[in-house]
Amino acid sequence: MARTEVCADWVRFDTMQQRYDHSGAVAVGTSVKRDGEVRIYGYQANVHIVEVQQVLKGKLGQGSARIASMPVTCGETYPDGDPLDNGDRQLFFLTELNDGWFTMSPGQGSAPFPDGAALPFGTG
Repeated sequence: MARTEVCADWVRFDTMQQRYDHSGAVAVGTSVKRDGEVRIYGYQANVHIVEVQQVLKGKLGQGSARIASMPVTCGETYPDGDPLDNGDRQLFFLTELNDGWFTMSPGQGSAPFPDGAALPFGTG
């Protein structure tokens, strides 16, 4: 069986506000463990269980959510490591694809968000 891989040309957002505005869902949470893999654009993406603390946009529920970390295409899947592997509190910028949640791009789908930090974008 032939395997097709796609080289995605990812949009690069200049501001956190642009990331927020272009996401299908935005949440605050912590990745607690890996939970398998899923194929996207011909590549394997790591799926994580994320404890969602707050939903800032979209229809992602609070509690546990399965979120796939969008892989880099055209080369090594996670050349700098999977950004969801760190277990730190993060902002998740998400898109819904194939009936599941994915970070919206490999490099801009999550960002550190320590306790007490102010939101780097407006939600109104």
